[in-house]
Order: sequence, then C-alpha cells, then structure tokens
Amino acid sequence: MQTAAHPSWGRRTWPVALVGWVGVLALLGQPLPAVPADLAAQWAALPHWAQRAVLIVQPGLLVLAASAVGAAVAHRVGLRSALAGTGACPRGQTWAGVALLGACVGGLVHGLDRLWAPHLGTAWQALAHAQSAQPSPPWWIGPLYGGLAEEVIARWGVMSLLAWGLARVWGEHRQRLALALAVVVSALAFGAAHLPMLAAHIDLSPAIVVRTLALNALGGVVYAVVFIRHGLEAAMAAHASTHLGLLAARAWG
Repeated sequence: MQTAAHPSWGRRTWPVALVGWVGVLALLGQPLPAVPADLAAQWAALPHWAQRAVLIVQPGLLVLAASAVGAAVAHRVGLRSALAGTGACPRGQTWAGVALLGACVGGLVHGLDRLWAPHLGTAWQALAHAQSAQPSPPWWIGPLYGGLAEEVIARWGVMSLLAWGLARVWGEHRQRLALALAVVVSALAFGAAHLPMLAAHIDLSPAIVVRTLALNALGGVVYAVVFIRHGLEAAMAAHASTHLGLLAARAWG
C-alpha cells in the first residue's frame, strides 16, 4: 500500500506530464515553420491541423518520457515536486525570490548577448537583423513552454536521471557529487538542444556554439540549483520569469 510520502509511480507521473503539456500546447501559438522548397508541395497538401501538430509532437513525447523518468528516479536522489506528491509547494516568499532571480538571469543573458554579438561575424548580424524584422511570436510562449515543458524535460527528466545514474555508479555517499555533475551536464545539454534550430538558419562557428552553450547553460545551472533547493515548481517559476526578464530587457534596449 502506498503512503502519502511515496505515492505510486503513476501518481508521480501524470500531474507533471499534464503541466508540461500546457507548455507544449503553447507552441501552437507559434507561426508555422518554414519548409525546404522540395517539400513545399507535400507540406501544403497537409491539413491545417496536421501542420500544427508538427509543432507539438516531438516536445510532447519528450515531456511524457521525462515525466515518467523523473517519477521513477527523482525522489531517490532527493529531488522533489509538489505536483508529483514528493515535496511541499514553495511558500510565497520563495516564489517571489525565485521569480526575481529568474528575471535577473534574463537581464544578464540579454546583456551578455549584446556584448558577445559583435564578435560573432557578419552572418550572425544578418540573421539577427532578419529576425528583428519578422513579427515576434506571442510573449506568453516563452514563459509557458520554457518554464513548464523545458523544465520537465531538462530538470525532472534529464537531470534526475543523470543524478540517479551517477549515484548508482559512485554510491549513495557521493550523491552530492552526482547531483553537482548532473547540474552541469544537464545545463550543457539544455544549451546544446538549442543548436539544431540555430543550425537551420546559419553555419555554426565555434564562437556561435560557445555563445549558445554558455548563455543557455547559465540559466540551466540556476534552474537546477533552484530545483535542488526548492523543488520542480520553483525551477519552473525561475525559468518562466527569465523569459519575462528577457522581454523587459529587450524592450528597454
């Protein structure tokens, strides 16, 4: 019989998956992706709903897989979630603190990106100019998809699995070291996950790769530390507020 402290695997899985899917569904607000010319006819022949489904199938499956993995291993290495029933919901002061922290990360990333941009080459400048001329996606996509879906995938799934696997190899007495390495590796993986989409628009130079890994990993480390200290929901709040901080920093120039 399951206790309140250790709910069943299914009970630990579905609430996290549902919240992650809220973030995935936010992607439906994005413009449809461009397709290569040789696929344009087949793409145009697809029903509108099928074109929209392309936006959510892969991230939706990743959220489901990460929810299941995190439910199986996160609590074994001390990682908690109120949604999963393995931790308490953060208090008001904690929500405010992590939201402010996330917003500061957004401002810092924006500032570092501006400092880095002149050193990334003319192709990067042209891409940035072209993107600035296009309509921006709705502001709420970043906080919802990043804050909910990406945290389920990167922290609840990948980081928890890494920490558990390393702790199994090294022994429970080195669980702190396993968590620390999982923080770094999952943050770098989070940064690397942004490279394929970038590579579709520009040739990736070493400088662009380092920039993308560093700026995204900076946020990943912060969210991971918040996850360890306050639980998954606090990491979600920190990540979501980073997108809001980025929006505010860009609006102010």
